[in-house]
Amino acid sequence: MISETSDTVAFADLSVNSELETIGVLNKEAGKLGVKHSILLMIDLGDLREGLFFQEEEKIMDTVKQILMMENIVLFGIGTNLTCYGAVLPQKENLSILTTLAGKIEKEFSISLAMISGGNSSSLYLIPRGELPACINNLRLGEGFVLGNETAFGERIPGTCQDAVILQAEIIEVQKKPSVPIGEIGRDAFGEKPYYEDRGVRKRAVLALGKQDIDLPTLFAMDPDAIILGGGSDHLIVDIDGCQKNYQVGDRMNFTMGYGCLLKAFTSKYVNK
Repeated sequence: MISETSDTVAFADLSVNSELETIGVLNKEAGKLGVKHSILLMIDLGDLREGLFFQEEEKIMDTVKQILMMENIVLFGIGTNLTCYGAVLPQKENLSILTTLAGKIEKEFSISLAMISGGNSSSLYLIPRGELPACINNLRLGEGFVLGNETAFGERIPGTCQDAVILQAEIIEVQKKPSVPIGEIGRDAFGEKPYYEDRGVRKRAVLALGKQDIDLPTLFAMDPDAIILGGGSDHLIVDIDGCQKNYQVGDRMNFTMGYGCLLKAFTSKYVNK
């Protein structure tokens, strides 16, 4: 954000950008500190999130020209992002557009780009296939690194583990209750009309963790006999009737997470890291 530019140049060597106006402000802020700030200029290859649209080559070249005229900005390279919004898969064909464009920029302006960034964890699958264009020398890895997943097809990456990060929650209630609420069912706190499977009277644990902190569909109990039933804003309900461990109030339960849950848990101020 433009409102962050002073902090950006103070604390980061390189930032990802696509708006010339923002880069201009970064140039001014870097000048105030007497530093050079590097830019990774983003190119939109069709996923339609951030970046200069790849079909507007004249605009891209003009943007590069203006960046190179800024005294305190270094054009470190160009990059792209795929799959996050439009779910467009990285492929040799669309990533080759990026590398071809990099070549044109280097030739037109007689410069060398230090980085050509070919996306995120969804680009990983191209490497063992030998389909990642040779000019690409950077991938910005999050889920692949932390959770061991490539994100194009959701496959596990060989040699990685899925429990590098564990979420713990404390049990605040253990009671036996029916598995179906009693009374006419309306909508829950989030406007949804839930469905309940009748499993009879079950031992249930209520934990101090809720939808403000996690993404329920991507939260997984490490106890194989525990069943996550649901939750509200700050409570999680888990069926522990079939668990070998005799859980008590004050005990902690462990969970692994998918990307959506990890994202929420790491950004929630109510979850200690």
